[in-house]
Amino acid sequence: MKNYVKVGVAMAAMLTGFTLQAVTSKSDARREAKMYAISVWNAGCSGSTRNAWDDMVDDWYDEITNQGFSMFGWCWWGHCGDAYSRDGRAVNGTIRNSWFADASVVGWGNDTPRLDEGDAVMIATHGADSSGVWSGSMRINESGAGDCSLRRDEMDIGDSDLEFLHLSSCNSMDRNQWSNWWRAFDGAHQVDGFHGFMWIGNGLISNYGDFANDAFDGSISSAWLDNHYVPNISGSDDQCPVAYAVGSSRNDVRNRLFNERYDNVYSDPNQVNWWWVTYISGCDPSNETAL
Repeated sequence: MKNYVKVGVAMAAMLTGFTLQAVTSKSDARREAKMYAISVWNAGCSGSTRNAWDDMVDDWYDEITNQGFSMFGWCWWGHCGDAYSRDGRAVNGTIRNSWFADASVVGWGNDTPRLDEGDAVMIATHGADSSGVWSGSMRINESGAGDCSLRRDEMDIGDSDLEFLHLSSCNSMDRNQWSNWWRAFDGAHQVDGFHGFMWIGNGLISNYGDFANDAFDGSISSAWLDNHYVPNISGSDDQCPVAYAVGSSRNDVRNRLFNERYDNVYSDPNQVNWWWVTYISGCDPSNETAL
């Protein structure tokens, strides 16, 4: 699904078909993709079953890691040497808070071998806005302080490896959260999510693979908006994707948001002085006001 729409841009004030491509050699190790998806809540934490959710994320995971076929120095299909490696797929099981929380923020956090070990990661789970902070539902009620909800203010992303985090989760990038999402960045480049409710269903599966495919040909932010914006997805309600990046300067953050691709990854921001967000102008979701 392609939607060509008017894109809105918000900026913070300063804080303190078939294409044949040549195969290029890569001096660094292949980048890594990871996925975490909860579709059934029956292991200690509550949530409504969404059977298609893991299928949606699998479509992204399969495409970002699709090496395809190369011959005589040309990439005939797939992403060949630019494809990410399959570094971890967790569906239901024992997904818990500590996997995504950071020990520098909460003592029980342990994201280094999980969330923060991948280069591009997608998390699919029920989400909510908790007084201006995204809260994601976990599957296991972890002992101690790590309970059934992961909060953005328990996260510190990118201090190990993570560059791109995609949240298939309601209210994961609500407008009232934009002024504080940068606080979770510590080397990460971009977080993509949704303003208001997002939707799950078999008819949306291919959008996730299309997003991954397009993010090799154009910016990750544009691919996220183009493939996940769905007008009138439920009555008059829209699905409203949002892309959020940080940088050391105004030019740096603009460049990152509009030019970083899965196969064109910049170095980590040396400082987080600016944030910038793109969204669909006029998008009007359920559970939030129009953008």
